[in-house]
Amino acid sequence: MTMRTERDVLVDQTSRWFAHSDWSLERFASERLAPALADARLIEPLETPEDVETYQKVRKAWATRVSRIFHETQPFPLEWKWVWLSCLPPEYQQAARHQLLAMAGCFDVRIPTLAGLVGPSVALSNLGEVTRSIGDFIAATEPAHDGKYDSSDDPAAVDRMLEEGAEAISLMFNEMIALSTGTGRPLPMLLLAHLRGESA
Repeated sequence: MTMRTERDVLVDQTSRWFAHSDWSLERFASERLAPALADARLIEPLETPEDVETYQKVRKAWATRVSRIFHETQPFPLEWKWVWLSCLPPEYQQAARHQLLAMAGCFDVRIPTLAGLVGPSVALSNLGEVTRSIGDFIAATEPAHDGKYDSSDDPAAVDRMLEEGAEAISLMFNEMIALSTGTGRPLPMLLLAHLRGESA
Protein backbone atom coordinates (compact mmCIF):
# COMPACT_ATOMS: atom_id res chain seq x y z
CA MET A 1 0.00 0.00 0.00
CA THR A 2 1.55 3.32 -1.09
CA MET A 3 1.75 6.10 1.45
CA ARG A 4 -0.41 9.16 0.83
CA THR A 5 1.75 12.23 0.20
CA GLU A 6 1.27 15.97 0.45
CA ARG A 7 1.14 16.05 -3.35
CA ASP A 8 -1.77 13.58 -3.22
CA VAL A 9 -3.69 15.85 -0.82
CA LEU A 10 -3.23 18.98 -2.94
CA VAL A 11 -3.92 17.25 -6.25
CA ASP A 12 -7.01 15.53 -4.79
CA GLN A 13 -8.55 18.76 -3.47
CA THR A 14 -7.62 20.66 -6.65
CA SER A 15 -9.25 17.93 -8.78
CA ARG A 16 -12.40 18.04 -6.62
CA TRP A 17 -12.59 21.79 -7.18
CA PHE A 18 -12.20 21.37 -10.96
CA ALA A 19 -14.97 18.73 -10.94
CA HIS A 20 -17.39 21.15 -9.24
CA SER A 21 -16.54 24.36 -11.10
CA ASP A 22 -15.69 25.74 -14.53
CA TRP A 23 -11.98 25.84 -13.67
CA SER A 24 -9.52 23.64 -15.56
CA LEU A 25 -5.94 22.60 -14.98
CA GLU A 26 -4.74 25.01 -17.69
CA ARG A 27 -6.67 27.95 -16.25
CA PHE A 28 -5.55 27.18 -12.69
CA ALA A 29 -1.90 26.81 -13.71
CA SER A 30 -1.70 30.05 -15.68
CA GLU A 31 -4.22 32.32 -13.91
CA ARG A 32 -3.69 31.38 -10.25
CA LEU A 33 -0.64 29.23 -9.57
CA ALA A 34 1.99 30.89 -11.81
CA PRO A 35 1.18 34.48 -10.66
CA ALA A 36 1.08 33.36 -7.00
CA LEU A 37 4.46 31.62 -7.32
CA ALA A 38 5.91 34.73 -8.97
CA ASP A 39 4.48 36.95 -6.18
CA ALA A 40 6.11 34.63 -3.61
CA ARG A 41 9.39 34.87 -5.59
CA LEU A 42 9.53 31.11 -6.03
CA ILE A 43 9.83 31.52 -9.81
CA GLU A 44 11.15 34.30 -12.04
CA PRO A 45 8.78 37.27 -12.46
CA LEU A 46 6.22 36.65 -15.20
CA GLU A 47 6.57 38.77 -18.30
CA THR A 48 3.50 40.19 -20.01
CA PRO A 49 3.14 38.39 -23.36
CA GLU A 50 3.48 40.68 -26.37
CA ASP A 51 0.89 38.91 -28.49
CA VAL A 52 -1.79 36.22 -28.39
CA GLU A 53 0.53 33.52 -29.72
CA THR A 54 3.09 34.11 -26.93
CA TYR A 55 0.29 34.21 -24.33
CA GLN A 56 -1.05 30.85 -25.53
CA LYS A 57 2.46 29.32 -25.52
CA VAL A 58 3.12 30.45 -21.94
CA ARG A 59 -0.33 29.24 -20.85
CA LYS A 60 0.21 25.84 -22.48
CA ALA A 61 3.70 25.52 -20.94
CA TRP A 62 2.29 26.11 -17.45
CA ALA A 63 -0.54 23.65 -18.08
CA THR A 64 2.01 21.02 -19.16
CA ARG A 65 4.18 21.65 -16.09
CA VAL A 66 1.26 21.31 -13.66
CA SER A 67 -0.14 18.32 -15.58
CA ARG A 68 3.17 16.51 -15.02
CA ILE A 69 2.82 17.12 -11.28
CA PHE A 70 -0.79 15.85 -11.40
CA HIS A 71 0.27 12.67 -13.20
CA GLU A 72 3.42 12.12 -11.11
CA THR A 73 5.82 12.38 -14.06
CA GLN A 74 7.49 15.36 -12.38
CA PRO A 75 8.18 15.73 -8.64
CA PHE A 76 6.06 18.16 -6.65
CA PRO A 77 8.28 21.09 -5.57
CA LEU A 78 7.97 21.22 -1.77
CA GLU A 79 8.37 25.00 -1.68
CA TRP A 80 5.20 25.32 -3.77
CA LYS A 81 3.00 23.58 -1.17
CA TRP A 82 1.59 26.55 0.77
CA VAL A 83 1.37 28.79 -2.31
CA TRP A 84 -0.57 26.07 -4.16
CA LEU A 85 -2.84 25.70 -1.13
CA SER A 86 -3.52 29.46 -1.11
CA CYS A 87 -4.71 29.25 -4.74
CA LEU A 88 -7.62 26.95 -3.84
CA PRO A 89 -11.10 28.24 -2.89
CA PRO A 90 -11.66 28.41 0.91
CA GLU A 91 -13.57 25.12 1.34
CA TYR A 92 -10.99 23.09 -0.62
CA GLN A 93 -8.15 25.01 0.99
CA GLN A 94 -9.49 24.19 4.47
CA ALA A 95 -9.93 20.48 3.69
CA ALA A 96 -6.39 20.24 2.28
CA ARG A 97 -4.91 22.25 5.18
CA HIS A 98 -6.52 19.91 7.76
CA GLN A 99 -5.12 16.87 5.96
CA LEU A 100 -1.63 18.36 5.51
CA LEU A 101 -1.37 19.33 9.17
CA ALA A 102 -2.75 15.94 10.27
CA MET A 103 0.00 14.26 8.22
CA ALA A 104 2.51 16.25 10.29
CA GLY A 105 0.75 15.22 13.53
CA CYS A 106 -0.68 18.69 14.16
CA PHE A 107 -4.14 20.09 14.71
CA ASP A 108 -5.22 23.04 12.58
CA VAL A 109 -5.31 25.61 15.41
CA ARG A 110 -6.22 29.09 14.19
CA ILE A 111 -5.87 32.47 15.85
CA PRO A 112 -9.45 33.60 16.65
CA THR A 113 -11.00 36.14 14.27
CA LEU A 114 -11.60 39.29 16.28
CA ALA A 115 -14.34 41.82 15.50
CA GLY A 116 -14.46 45.45 16.63
CA LEU A 117 -11.50 47.76 17.00
CA VAL A 118 -12.72 49.71 20.05
CA GLY A 119 -13.53 48.27 23.45
CA PRO A 120 -13.31 44.64 24.56
CA SER A 121 -12.35 42.06 21.97
CA VAL A 122 -15.09 40.04 20.31
CA ALA A 123 -14.09 36.68 18.84
CA LEU A 124 -16.29 35.33 16.07
CA SER A 125 -18.04 31.99 16.61
CA ASN A 126 -17.72 29.16 14.11
CA LEU A 127 -20.21 26.82 15.80
CA GLY A 128 -21.98 25.97 12.54
CA GLU A 129 -18.75 24.49 11.14
CA VAL A 130 -18.12 22.63 14.41
CA THR A 131 -21.61 21.09 14.24
CA ARG A 132 -21.17 20.12 10.58
CA SER A 133 -17.81 18.54 11.37
CA ILE A 134 -19.23 16.50 14.27
CA GLY A 135 -21.99 15.30 11.92
CA ASP A 136 -19.37 14.29 9.34
CA PHE A 137 -17.50 12.35 12.04
CA ILE A 138 -20.66 10.53 13.15
CA ALA A 139 -21.45 9.71 9.51
CA ALA A 140 -17.97 8.17 9.19
CA THR A 141 -18.27 5.80 12.19
CA GLU A 142 -18.71 2.59 10.19
CA PRO A 143 -15.76 0.92 12.02
CA ALA A 144 -17.66 1.34 15.32
CA HIS A 145 -20.91 -0.27 14.13
CA ASP A 146 -20.04 -3.69 15.57
CA GLY A 147 -19.03 -2.20 18.93
CA LYS A 148 -15.30 -2.81 18.55
CA TYR A 149 -12.26 -1.81 16.51
CA ASP A 150 -9.99 -4.53 15.11
CA SER A 151 -7.98 -5.57 12.05
CA SER A 152 -11.13 -6.70 10.22
CA ASP A 153 -12.29 -3.06 9.90
CA ASP A 154 -12.09 -1.63 6.37
CA PRO A 155 -8.85 0.46 6.21
CA ALA A 156 -10.51 3.11 4.02
CA ALA A 157 -13.39 3.48 6.51
CA VAL A 158 -10.91 3.68 9.41
CA ASP A 159 -8.89 6.37 7.61
CA ARG A 160 -12.06 8.35 6.92
CA MET A 161 -13.17 8.13 10.56
CA LEU A 162 -9.72 9.21 11.77
CA GLU A 163 -9.64 12.11 9.31
CA GLU A 164 -13.14 13.33 10.18
CA GLY A 165 -12.40 12.92 13.90
CA ALA A 166 -9.19 14.95 13.65
CA GLU A 167 -11.04 17.71 11.80
CA ALA A 168 -13.83 17.77 14.42
CA ILE A 169 -11.30 17.95 17.28
CA SER A 170 -9.42 20.73 15.53
CA LEU A 171 -12.57 22.81 14.98
CA MET A 172 -13.75 22.26 18.59
CA PHE A 173 -10.31 23.26 19.85
CA ASN A 174 -10.42 26.45 17.75
CA GLU A 175 -13.93 27.21 19.02
CA MET A 176 -12.79 26.89 22.65
CA ILE A 177 -9.88 29.26 22.02
CA ALA A 178 -12.26 31.77 20.36
CA LEU A 179 -14.69 31.43 23.30
CA SER A 180 -11.89 32.04 25.81
CA THR A 181 -10.43 34.95 23.81
CA GLY A 182 -13.77 36.69 23.29
CA THR A 183 -15.08 36.29 26.83
CA GLY A 184 -11.82 36.62 28.72
CA ARG A 185 -12.53 33.36 30.58
CA PRO A 186 -9.54 31.02 31.02
CA LEU A 187 -9.21 27.74 29.19
CA PRO A 188 -9.46 24.59 31.38
CA MET A 189 -6.09 23.59 32.90
CA LEU A 190 -5.98 20.26 31.06
CA LEU A 191 -6.31 22.06 27.72
CA LEU A 192 -3.61 24.55 28.70
CA ALA A 193 -1.28 21.67 29.61
CA HIS A 194 -1.78 20.16 26.14
CA LEU A 195 -1.16 23.55 24.51
CA ARG A 196 2.16 23.81 26.35
CA GLY A 197 3.04 20.20 25.53
CA GLU A 198 3.00 19.11 29.17
CA SER A 199 1.79 15.67 30.22
CA ALA A 200 -1.37 15.57 32.32
